[in-house]
Amino acid sequence: MVRFAGLFLILSLWRLSQDIRVVTYSTGKINTDSYEGLSFWIKDDQKAYIRYAHGKDTVDLDLVWAGGVTLKEGKGFRALFPAPDTNCLYILPQGLGLNISDKSGKRHAFYSWENEAIPGDPNGCPICAKDAKEAMQLMQKYFLK
Repeated sequence: MVRFAGLFLILSLWRLSQDIRVVTYSTGKINTDSYEGLSFWIKDDQKAYIRYAHGKDTVDLDLVWAGGVTLKEGKGFRALFPAPDTNCLYILPQGLGLNISDKSGKRHAFYSWENEAIPGDPNGCPICAKDAKEAMQLMQKYFLK
């Protein structure tokens, strides 16, 4: 029993010591069919993955960071949808938000920083960007370089 408690304590401390951050941008109203969100995960001081959520029931897909791009609108990066889907998103910073378009260039949307803090929770979201400015700083450091 003591071994189990010790192992549990060690694993708990190890898990807490991991450096995990998340930045979320979205458009549309959450819990509606118009909602779309992109969460950018950072683990151990490196970009980890991108999660795309959409719709009322927020179906999630893991996207793959596919390198930087330079378009007439500016510099950004591409994110690929999982196979067999061949779609990708072009993600470019615009002020403190993100301008998102698909590879056809026909679908454009502006995503704003999403505050994921739980109202009334004094701890908020300890791994989330605290505001739009910090969110963009994390994006610049990990995804846009």
